[in-house]
Amino acid sequence: MVNKKILIAVPTFENIKPECFKSIYGLKRPEGYELYFDYVSGYDCAKARNQIAKNAMAGNYDYVLMVDSDIQLPRDVLIKLLECESDIALGWYYRKRTKTDQTIIFTFGKNFDDHNCITGQTMIHEVPHSIDVKGGGLGIALINVNVFSKLEYPYFKFVTYEDDSVLSEDLYFCNLASENGCNIKCNPSVKGNHIFDILM
Repeated sequence: MVNKKILIAVPTFENIKPECFKSIYGLKRPEGYELYFDYVSGYDCAKARNQIAKNAMAGNYDYVLMVDSDIQLPRDVLIKLLECESDIALGWYYRKRTKTDQTIIFTFGKNFDDHNCITGQTMIHEVPHSIDVKGGGLGIALINVNVFSKLEYPYFKFVTYEDDSVLSEDLYFCNLASENGCNIKCNPSVKGNHIFDILM
């Protein structure tokens, strides 16, 4: 029996935090899957994610796990995200350098704003299983590579509106995928940690 393939890829402008790489190295391998690692550097995040998508398709991978370079993963992230059985499965983490309870996962609503943000306390205490979501940050995102064949290129891009508000490349992708019939879930048991620089 041929194993399925997962590409673990990091979009990074400069480098990968050591804690991030160490957590990738220590991941548990789901039974029946082979794991491969790559990173794309020197681009903005949207271009890097688009290149990762191209690499995943060209390499005939079944899934791509996108990991932000400043995220530390739990060891069982792949096993838990595969359990979602969705086109796009997200882990979660708190917003970077925030003192609030805001995560990067959004429930259904008109916009990706604070009113639709799922709080960390909800994730930790109230949600017992994977949930359907509007979208979220792709710092921990397992994507079925078939998703990209359903979408028009570019899959990731920044959008600036007339009022100067900006839709990030990851939320643009979530919108695009949803509009093309893809489902997005979040597994609350998959919590990553943002790795912060210590400012002297």
